[in-house]
Amino acid sequence: NLVFCVERAYRVPDFGMWERGSKYNNGCTELHSSSVGLAKAALEAINGFNLFGNQGCSWSVIFVDLDAHNRNRQTLCSLLPRESRSHNTDAALLPCISYPAFAVDDDALYSQTLDKIVRKLKGKYGFKRFLRDGYRTANEDKNRRYYKPAEMKLFDGIECEFPIFFIYMMIDGVFRGNAAQVKEYQALLEPIIFQSFDGHAVIPKYYHVPADFVEAEQRKRGSQKRFPSNSGRDGKLFLWGQAMYSIAKLLVDGLISPKDIDPIHRYVSPEDQRNVSMRYSNQ
Repeated sequence: NLVFCVERAYRVPDFGMWERGSKYNNGCTELHSSSVGLAKAALEAINGFNLFGNQGCSWSVIFVDLDAHNRNRQTLCSLLPRESRSHNTDAALLPCISYPAFAVDDDALYSQTLDKIVRKLKGKYGFKRFLRDGYRTANEDKNRRYYKPAEMKLFDGIECEFPIFFIYMMIDGVFRGNAAQVKEYQALLEPIIFQSFDGHAVIPKYYHVPADFVEAEQRKRGSQKRFPSNSGRDGKLFLWGQAMYSIAKLLVDGLISPKDIDPIHRYVSPEDQRNVSMRYSNQ
């Protein structure tokens, strides 16, 4: 039943990683590349898995319908490098095309998608989630669930920037052996991390433009200083960011290898994957 539900992702519109659906935050669902990509990766990961390991037999092996997998793969390849109909690109694609999903097999399509993400969303303090994202901006009305149709323009140029995506780029660089990329994003990340009272590194959830600086920032983008969220200062850490930072530091310092955080070899190309004794497939 799990496989049956997951394999239908290629035709089921959803609200996406940020749970807002359409870019216009009007309650409409869309088909998202990141959702389809993660479903494709999940199908590949579970195919041939024996629920009882070495103690199992043929009836305890999970098999994925090849046609269902291909439908998800073809849908993903046709959607990329876009995230959805309304999202030109989205930072949610990073964990889809890179760690942990590695859902894209085509190197050219991967490079095209990543280049678009970096070109359109990268900032001094992190990556924007997507263009004209009103989340936690000074102009967002927190008393309403949805936006008004013409409201998107209010968020142009003042989108919050999320440092966690610098960390994803560091991890991606380690996996692909790109030392220059690791060094670049490590240098960008270090100035925007602050220390806790105990001396530990704290990753802010996002950096925002205060209300007093919004007009100046919209007139000249990048001219105003952004300020971090209260993560870590209010006693509540941004656990996703902290976890990814710990993984990235361990990788960069050589204390763990990519294989340690990718036990099922998602990054290894299909032709290089080896048979595992407890499974009945090449996955």
